[in-house]
Amino acid sequence: MARVVLDVITLLTAGFMVGNELTVACFLHPTLARLADNIHAEAAIAFARLFGRVMPFWYAAVAVLSLVQVWVRRPQSTAAAQCLLVSILLWLAAIVYTLILPAPLNRRISRWDVQALPSNWRAERRRWDRFHWIRMGILLPALVCLIVGVALP
Repeated sequence: MARVVLDVITLLTAGFMVGNELTVACFLHPTLARLADNIHAEAAIAFARLFGRVMPFWYAAVAVLSLVQVWVRRPQSTAAAQCLLVSILLWLAAIVYTLILPAPLNRRISRWDVQALPSNWRAERRRWDRFHWIRMGILLPALVCLIVGVALP
């Protein structure tokens, strides 16, 4: 029973996080990009601040839960355990990538003053979006591996 609870918590935490990141990439940022400059910039700054506070904990929670999943299944050398191992490696790669590229840019965006935006602010936003899509290329397979690893016996 405890393992089922762990599985559900792990999958919900990871699934909601990747779903949130996918929503940002597919819907939120493309919609913001079509708004007037002042509205776009204000919203971008607000979301950068919010996600800058929340996402580090969410990423850490998923990584810890994934590590626990690997540890729980450690005596096994099954396909499930291998999928979980690949998953945690991808989660960790996504975290390292985030710390190197998107997070520093997000911090800069969160400090912008709407009244004195940098001249290249739209280019910076597009750059962040490119970084984010690359991160999605890591997160989606990580989630699939996690789901398969948890679902397989």
